[in-house]
Amino acid sequence: MSHSTRVFVLAAALITATALPAFAQQPANMVGTWKGTGYAAHIGPSPYRPADGAGAKLPDNGLEFTYVIKEQKGNRFAGESTAGTVKETIIGAVQMDNRGGIMLDDDGQYAFVMVDPNTMDVCYSHHATANKLVACLRLTRSP
Repeated sequence: MSHSTRVFVLAAALITATALPAFAQQPANMVGTWKGTGYAAHIGPSPYRPADGAGAKLPDNGLEFTYVIKEQKGNRFAGESTAGTVKETIIGAVQMDNRGGIMLDDDGQYAFVMVDPNTMDVCYSHHATANKLVACLRLTRSP
């Protein structure tokens, strides 16, 4: 093996060994009660809003959402969300780098980014034949 090949192999081994601890981290702890107020843009009715005429709607009144994560195994978690009288099951997964992840509820999906251990920014979307909805909000974990 030539000197340059040995140097390359050694450098690759060092880079790999240095990168491995980042992947060995424990997943972010998602268990708890998270709350935030969401302001949506929607077309058509949703469980939270009436159709109220044709076209896109940008209501001024936000809805307070509560997410209760009851169970977590590794980077996967499950619980429920509520707003008003509507309750939905949620499931999710945290990215391997703990910076964010994805959640699903009964009819849509969320992408989330962890701001700190007790704060996350989430964006929600669903797209169905009869309706569409998007919203982004900040959730904070209750003590």
